[in-house]
Amino acid sequence: MKLLRTLLALAFGGLFIYAGLMKAWRPMIFLDDVRSFAILPDPYAALVALFLPWLEILAGLAVVTDVLRRGGLLLLNASLGVFLAAILLAWARGTDIRCGCFGDSGGATSNYVELVVRDVVLLVVGLFLAWACRRDCTNTHVSATAAA
Repeated sequence: MKLLRTLLALAFGGLFIYAGLMKAWRPMIFLDDVRSFAILPDPYAALVALFLPWLEILAGLAVVTDVLRRGGLLLLNASLGVFLAAILLAWARGTDIRCGCFGDSGGATSNYVELVVRDVVLLVVGLFLAWACRRDCTNTHVSATAAA
């Protein structure tokens, strides 16, 4: 069970590190993708485009390194819930979105079923990790470092 949790944590956190880096690399393209959802007006869409990639990178690092893993999982699972709600809202409204989940979407429109399935699978993995982490994950790395 511990090996499975470790492998899933590496994959889950690593995926968000990669996604965040791809968005941070080209923030203006990600801003266009955020705007395509037609949910947030500027300047809020711009703030999301600037800060979300770094949140994903830092939370992904927390999950991968097991330093504040619970907090990283909380942030990523909450983000997945928000992403899922935004996708479902855009789908219900018939909005043609470009998902910038992993950087430049190339202007391609998104397949809603694929996006929903992907986010649900990621959320299930994230919730499993949070459940598995409830008693094993501690902040001993942080407290040991702070004590030094």
